[in-house]
Amino acid sequence: MSTVVACAPEPRPPAPPRESERLLAMGAVAAGLAHDFNNLLLAIQGFSGLAKALLRAGGETERVLSYVDEIETAGQRAQLLVRQVAALAREGEPRLDAAACVGVGREVAAAFAGSVADTVAIVVAIDDELPPIAVDRSHLHRIWANLCRNACQAMGDAGTVVLSARRAGVVEGERCAACHSGFGGDFVRLAVSDEGHGIAGAIRDRIFEPFFSCDQRGSRLGLGLTAVAALVHHYGGHLQVVDRAAGGTEVAAFLPSSGERPAATAERG
Repeated sequence: MSTVVACAPEPRPPAPPRESERLLAMGAVAAGLAHDFNNLLLAIQGFSGLAKALLRAGGETERVLSYVDEIETAGQRAQLLVRQVAALAREGEPRLDAAACVGVGREVAAAFAGSVADTVAIVVAIDDELPPIAVDRSHLHRIWANLCRNACQAMGDAGTVVLSARRAGVVEGERCAACHSGFGGDFVRLAVSDEGHGIAGAIRDRIFEPFFSCDQRGSRLGLGLTAVAALVHHYGGHLQVVDRAAGGTEVAAFLPSSGERPAATAERG
């Protein structure tokens, strides 16, 4: 009589640190994309239903056209999200020069200009001598767009939001606001500043957490900053949150230049 012995499968070796970070980043970004995509689908379905109801009732043509415009806009945003998902799986090291960064900054500014009050200005300030950075164009767009959305939400009815990019040297041991690791070296500093009410100290350490939300004015809500942190760390970067002397907040992402990927210099504290 033969005996069957059940053998446990051999444990799989842990993934290399770089691969583990990549998988965590993909998971966090995918959650944010799914949330945003669901909102777009709700807009498409809602305005489609309104347009059909008006057409059946022989209603106002102008209102129907406005609903179709909203559907078209939601569709364009959905296409952008699909390109971002595809970029996550794309191999090869991305590279953007200063001109490309200016183009992305202007695209983001133009996208938000139509949704804020006329008394709110969105300014793009990018260094002409900006070195190339190792980041995918769609990811740069998403980083700036999420930061810009939070900045606009933190503003009142007037003020200025600034999207900026410049070279920056960071003293060794500076702490990342998201992962709390120390970092230092030469980076490209991408930032968005606002003239809102700032971020309360009680919640500052939690704003990059997935699904963290707070109803206090000036807080950053939802998955936007979680996606930003995941993308920035995916490219070997780090984040800072700075109180502006004149009021408001600046969130800065420090990304390595193309071909450089500095490691954290200290353990998380």
